[in-house]
Amino acid sequence: MAFLTTTSLVLAFGTFVLYALSRFFSSKNLHDLPLPPGPKGLPLLGNINDLPKPGILECHHWLQYKDRYGPISSITVLGQTFIIVNDADVAVELLSNRAATFSGRPHMVFSGDMIGWTRTLAMHQPNQTFKHHRRNIASVASSSTSLKVFDRIQNEEAAHFLLNVLDSPNELFEHIKKEAGAVILRITYGYTPNAKGRDPLVDMAGQTMAEFADSSVPGKWSVDVLPFLRFLPDWCPGTSFKRTARQMAEQLTRTAEEPYAFVKTQMQDKEAKTSFLSQAIESLGSDASMEYIHKWSAASMYLGGADTTVSSLMTFFLAMAVFPQVQKKAQEELDRVLGGERLPITSDKASLPYIEAVMKETHRWHPVAPMAIPHCCTQEDSIKGYRIPKGAMILPNNWWFTHDPAIYPDPMTFRPERYLDGSTQPDPRTWTFGYGRRVCPGRYVADNALFTTIAQSLAVFNVEKPVVNGEIVEPKVEFEAGVVSHPKPYRVSITPRSEKCRELIRRAEEVYPWGESDAEALKGMR
Repeated sequence: MAFLTTTSLVLAFGTFVLYALSRFFSSKNLHDLPLPPGPKGLPLLGNINDLPKPGILECHHWLQYKDRYGPISSITVLGQTFIIVNDADVAVELLSNRAATFSGRPHMVFSGDMIGWTRTLAMHQPNQTFKHHRRNIASVASSSTSLKVFDRIQNEEAAHFLLNVLDSPNELFEHIKKEAGAVILRITYGYTPNAKGRDPLVDMAGQTMAEFADSSVPGKWSVDVLPFLRFLPDWCPGTSFKRTARQMAEQLTRTAEEPYAFVKTQMQDKEAKTSFLSQAIESLGSDASMEYIHKWSAASMYLGGADTTVSSLMTFFLAMAVFPQVQKKAQEELDRVLGGERLPITSDKASLPYIEAVMKETHRWHPVAPMAIPHCCTQEDSIKGYRIPKGAMILPNNWWFTHDPAIYPDPMTFRPERYLDGSTQPDPRTWTFGYGRRVCPGRYVADNALFTTIAQSLAVFNVEKPVVNGEIVEPKVEFEAGVVSHPKPYRVSITPRSEKCRELIRRAEEVYPWGESDAEALKGMR
């Protein structure tokens, strides 16, 4: 018995030594590998001058590196390594297949430490709280019972959107924001926005997400490059970012706290509608430690669900004006399947393959997050002979992945046919909804809302280039910079396809009457 024990110890020790040696030489070999190629930097500051300039689409800036340095390149700014990935296969390999190593988020002083975006799912490190957030959202966004409830809400709000567009087509962007906000607010908080005009929570989400897109651009804020600037007194020149961060932090906190307080008050008064948050609060019992998680899970749903859908729908309407032949073909399919007698709903999806292809092409033509949200490497790794240091920021160029002519021929053309008739062109959602452990947990809900609005809008409206003083005005196909990117403001003409379509829209109000707004109840709490 003693012999066996000694032998076991020797074997165990030998195994440990071999493991330690393999780790040592593996680490040594990795350290000997070069970083991906990139421009030469300045002493101490590194490649600070190679970061994107304000207002320039980051995806276009980083795409230049593909021609200069190849599909994988790098820069280093004050010791922080940026790995720019302009190869779709490499992005999937790193961020999905090696998710255990590449699911982190980079440490961003401005958006994370100073504003507090690390409280949300999108920017949280992959720890136990992150898992709680994902489990919370998945429990709502993936269950068949929840999806049926969402179908009803999405159909109602799509019909309300049609009514709003019919009454005031020139306010298209506001109507898109209202619809997207109404869907996610009802699902998350049981909150019904104002039927007409602006709504405080819809506006709040829009402003907060605009600030997220601005605050989370890698390298944009001086304090992310020089963290010590955070501790300078406010009167020092160049510290105006501190005031901006305080304002944004207050806005983000209000965005989580106000709707949470609304639900708790409604529950106390026995007036709460069933929602994700009301069910979560009911399940709390005496576990107050989960209150924080539920509050920020709800805020993550509210913020992520509203703004991304807005971007997609704004892109869709722009594409319909620029590519009228696509609209015509989509309307022919809708007329053939529905006969002009009713509005399409989610259950019609299987009968409307061209409409589903239009939805996919909307994701591809301009991805909501052209450079994704940056990932972070949590331990040293390598790919294609290049070293990726621990802590490196990974920037996958989603825009290029969906515009590479080797993958999508004629990429600047909006062409839904690329997904039909046995085509081998890939589904762009492979990239646009995120990677690995960071894939969007609400992607099915988001796609359902997008499909419903696209189908119903095309069934009853014509979207055309506007005519001003007898001249056709070409909409500008331009997009804003930022982590979440929207089309720049454009003008289109939206009119009912016929009087029958106008009547169909009006009848929708009988089927889906407007709910009583909760804005006054919220106002009374402020």
